[in-house]
Amino acid sequence: MGAFTRRTCALLMGALFIATPVQSETQTENIVAEQRTSIGLRVSPAAAQAFLPAGWTSNAQATGPNLTVIFMDRKLALGPDGKPLQAGVNRVMVLAVAARNGATGEARTLIVGGYSTDPLGVPGAYKVYGSGVVTLTRTERSADASLATVVEEHWAARGGDGASVSLDLSFTRGVPAVSAFESRNYSGAEPDFYRIYRGQQASEVLRNATGINRVQSVRLQASGGKLGRAIDGTEQIVSITSTPFYSRLTFLP
Repeated sequence: MGAFTRRTCALLMGALFIATPVQSETQTENIVAEQRTSIGLRVSPAAAQAFLPAGWTSNAQATGPNLTVIFMDRKLALGPDGKPLQAGVNRVMVLAVAARNGATGEARTLIVGGYSTDPLGVPGAYKVYGSGVVTLTRTERSADASLATVVEEHWAARGGDGASVSLDLSFTRGVPAVSAFESRNYSGAEPDFYRIYRGQQASEVLRNATGINRVQSVRLQASGGKLGRAIDGTEQIVSITSTPFYSRLTFLP
């Protein structure tokens, strides 16, 4: 059995082990395998605020992102019955903002927008996804015996609302770190609605504020709507993360 296969099996077994729901929870989906690329952006305060519902403000750290763009290449999604969830595969672009409630001070990660290539994924559980087309071209090149691999990704997302975003990224792959996670993600449309994620991922920070930089080139462009106003050439890319393996179970409380 190859190294990647052993690692994948270990991750899946680990994900199943940690993802035991409490009695009151209801499982809604099983994301068996997905690849992700996340871009953390520092956009103008007004542009970030435009994505948030009334009563909420950006909760970004001083040097951290106030808008995160996540490109998802979903390889297999199942329902609780083990059958394909919607189309079973999908490509999705998601927008997330770390936010704080002005009245209570509570901090939450709000899912504030995105596009789903599968029409059945619209408007999604968070009621913020629009119809659109997300495309991906990924190439990997290894030219010597050093095990170094250069990865090139070309993402493009275009929504039915006329907005679009594209990412051209080239980086040298390192060794991803495996971690288990549990998180709550809330809806930007209904901030009291949330889902619980439990799973495991193998991810690699390609660039951040501490000096890590495995990126050879990156270009992010957008046009139209709130996204075009946020990504207008004045934004700063503060972090880039590649997640070649992501797996989770999703629960409703």
